[in-house]
Amino acid sequence: MVTHTREVIEYRGEVYYAGTVEGDRIWIVKIPGETYSTDEGFEHRQELRLKQVPIAELDAWYRDEMTAKWHGQPFVVHPNRDGTMGADYVGPSQVWAEDNGLEGDPYNGFHKILDADELEDVQVDRTDYLARWKEKNPG
Repeated sequence: MVTHTREVIEYRGEVYYAGTVEGDRIWIVKIPGETYSTDEGFEHRQELRLKQVPIAELDAWYRDEMTAKWHGQPFVVHPNRDGTMGADYVGPSQVWAEDNGLEGDPYNGFHKILDADELEDVQVDRTDYLARWKEKNPG
């Protein structure tokens, strides 16, 4: 299962949120609630703990997107802190969405909170940003 729904960095064996890229460096941001081995070199900005590191030193940099089906219809899904799954309907039928109790509208999309065991055909698609960066910046 996917644990983070945004770009993440693996750096020196620990996982961080990805920040902005500045040249050949990127900001890494400590994930709230996670425990880290060191605070050395991290700036403290309000509630954030962040540090700029060379992209070439990253272990990984990626974003995972999870898709699944519920009652045979397609959804993009993400974990909620309470163990349920947020599900955004990506199918074509407003009628089906309304008939099956999804909240929302055709302009902002339809959503539902589901239990993980209700999902079928769960798939994770990983976008590897580090591989893309290395292709553009060999050596």
